[in-house]
Amino acid sequence: MTVKVTPPNSIKMFRYRVHFLAKDLWREKNPVCRMNLALQLADVATTLARLEVEEAQKFQQESAKDLVSDSTET
Repeated sequence: MTVKVTPPNSIKMFRYRVHFLAKDLWREKNPVCRMNLALQLADVATTLARLEVEEAQKFQQESAKDLVSDSTET
């Protein structure tokens, strides 16, 4: 049996963290706990946004390379 482990600093793991922290924030009744969850969510969401920017830049660079290679082949 093979166990797949998602790296803790991967974009996928940050997406999960944002998702579950947001759900926990909606369910929480205690204002002090909500405050702490909101701070954690803001921090994780900021990191996720940075990772998403990096992914978008990689995607744009690869798309540009594909366009250049397609135009040189014809």
